[in-house]
Amino acid sequence: MTFAQRRVAVAALRAVLEALLSSGVDAASQEGATLRQLCGTLSADAVGRVQSGTFGTPLRACFATATAAGATFVGMDQVRQEAQAVTILDLPVQRVAQIAARLALSQMVNILAATAFASRQDVDAALARVNLAFAPAEEFAAERFDNIAWRTLTALHAACVRDLTARARPLPRIVPYTFATRMPLLTLANRLFGDAGRAEQLLAENRDTVHPLFMPASGNAFSG
Repeated sequence: MTFAQRRVAVAALRAVLEALLSSGVDAASQEGATLRQLCGTLSADAVGRVQSGTFGTPLRACFATATAAGATFVGMDQVRQEAQAVTILDLPVQRVAQIAARLALSQMVNILAATAFASRQDVDAALARVNLAFAPAEEFAAERFDNIAWRTLTALHAACVRDLTARARPLPRIVPYTFATRMPLLTLANRLFGDAGRAEQLLAENRDTVHPLFMPASGNAFSG
């Protein structure tokens, strides 16, 4: 590894660690404190770890701890994007970027597995983002003829798609509604569902509501 390669690889690793700390974690939790410690240690040791190729195990611990600390799906995807923002194709540099991206993808799948979805549209949005996220890593592995990485990535991707597809089937869809005038939340819930007890659900699907006494005349509601 040349000095220039090591410098870029170290910078990429540290950028990923910074992104992990901003991935939606609960900084006040014990896991958040542990994450800061793990990321700080790896950042301080980054030069030696990259040079020796021993950064993988402590980096994996950082990713797992970030998820335990509450990292969000979107936050972890931003970590993945940070890793894949490295454009230098030198193998020592890409080794850092691709390992970080694969760890992010793995944690994205773990986060989705623990996510309770309210509607099929929510699942569809997650599926679309998952497909976009996996594509660059799968393509890189295929171009480098890295069959082990490619098979691992495609198997994880397929398992995630199957899980989300199965969980989407029993969920309701969100459909638009339109009335001639505004009305109070309880009245609207009764008109739409015959059940004023679903008012909070309706309010959650129309977050731009100014006041529950004046629900928008047009909005969204669960189909069932």
